[in-house]
Formats: sequence, structure tokens, C-alpha cells
Amino acid sequence: MSKNASLPYPVLSCFGDDILPNLDTNNVRVDAIFDKKKYTFTIEVLLENEDILKYIEEGKAEFTCEVTCARTYLRRCYHCQQASHMASFNIELGRKEVIGDIWFNCYVTVKENILDYHNSQFNEDYEDALFDMEPGDILAIFPSMKYSAGLKYEILYSAGSFMVVQEDKNGSSVWFDASGDKILVFLPSAMFEQFQAFAGNRDFDELFHASIVFNALYKCLSEYDPKVQSSCQWVKVIDYRIKTEDALSDFNIEDKARSYELAQALLADPYKRMFNKLSEQHLASKEKE
Repeated sequence: MSKNASLPYPVLSCFGDDILPNLDTNNVRVDAIFDKKKYTFTIEVLLENEDILKYIEEGKAEFTCEVTCARTYLRRCYHCQQASHMASFNIELGRKEVIGDIWFNCYVTVKENILDYHNSQFNEDYEDALFDMEPGDILAIFPSMKYSAGLKYEILYSAGSFMVVQEDKNGSSVWFDASGDKILVFLPSAMFEQFQAFAGNRDFDELFHASIVFNALYKCLSEYDPKVQSSCQWVKVIDYRIKTEDALSDFNIEDKARSYELAQALLADPYKRMFNKLSEQHLASKEKE
């Protein structure tokens, strides 16, 4: 619902002063986990207005959550009769049902006719005004929340999920840029040509991870600024892995003192993998002699 929405009766919301105190982003929270097949969302809403809660307890109103995805035209509404200050929705969406931004809009809506509705927290402009409410009318509008379904599960654990190598035609040294969705690694032209020649060889992966990828990741983690970069895809990828992998659960992307350890853990000990690969190649070479 638009922040400019005008309703013919006072509503508890985040964009008006009909009922005080206003709702804000602390009154709604969205958490998500996902796998190859689906997203699972937990949406929690906090309501502290006792008059509205009373109508929910009486079964005359309920919490509702409208989920929309513009790119797939998905639109669904979920209901929750939970009569408590904190209500929650558990919502599953198939990965193919959504692309890009998913919006969650939560409300308290009327289920049964409410005659002479009055809220003790009405703005003084309404004084002793009474309103007759019908099913579908809205008593509370929570702030809209967005989740970006942009992470590709299939490449979540590859360097390509958060890093891209590009050519710097005017450069003479390697440098990194972490200001966008992916960490960009810029190589001078001659080095970039060499990289392209080896990029298709899987035996090159361990060397690449233990050198350029590790250095870039460590540098970007140690310089991470949550105020500027929290919405970047490379940050979301790493943050998701920290939240879902037991081996990473002790880390925090904002803990710069452990950036070196986190970079190694994210790349599954790249130095060890490099030396294991070199040992394999050495043994294979010996066997051919």
C-alpha cells in the first residue's frame, strides 16, 4: 500500500499519525533460508496496541501478510489468527515462482463487522469519534519489507558467485573493486590473456583460489563497510553461508580481526587444496617417468 494512501478512518501505520505511537521497521522482521527447490520465509510482526489486539483475540480481526513478486506476477495473501503481541507467518515459495524482489506487506484486517470502533490511542483530532468497520477494512499497516531473490544456489559455493575477473587495458598491476554486486578483479592486459588461457583448466582452480581469489577476498573483507556495501550480492552470498554452514557459524562478516580466517574458511583452506593438487600432479608426473 502506498505511503500516500488515504483511508476514511484512522489507521495505525508507519506513515501517518492517526494512531500513536507509529509503527516502524522494528515492528516487522523477515528471515529467509533457501535450498535448490524453495525459499522458506519467517515473517514476524510486533503489535503493542491493546485495543487492536483485543479485536484479534475476539476473532473480529486478524494479521494478514500479502506477498508479491512483480517479475513473476505472484501475489498471495496469508492469514494468522495468533492473538499475541508477536505474530508470525511461515511462508514457502518455490524457487521458480519468484525472481528478483519479493515484497511483504503485513496488516491487521477486519474479519467481522466492528460497530463503533474507537482506539484509546487515536490522535486528538479524532477525540471521541466512532467508526463502523467492515470485513476487509484495515486497522494497522506495517512497514513494507523486501527480500531480493537474486542469489543463484547452484553457484553459491563457487568463486564465480561473488567474484569476476576483468581486463584493465591501461593498468600495470592487479587491483580490486568491491563496491558493486560482485568483487571485481582487474588484471593488466598481458596477465588477463594468460588468465584466459588457463581459466578452462580445472587444475588451475586451486592455484587461482590460493592466490588471486584469496587475496581479493581477504582485502575486501578487511575493508568491508556495512553502511555502504551491505546490499551487495557478494556480501549476501557470504552472509548466507555464515548463517547456514556449521563450519562458518562462529564468524561475523563485520569482524575485521578475523577476515583472514574467514577468507580461508570460505575457500575451504585454499593453501591446503593447492598443495594437495601440486602433490597429485607431482605423483602423476613420477608415474609417467
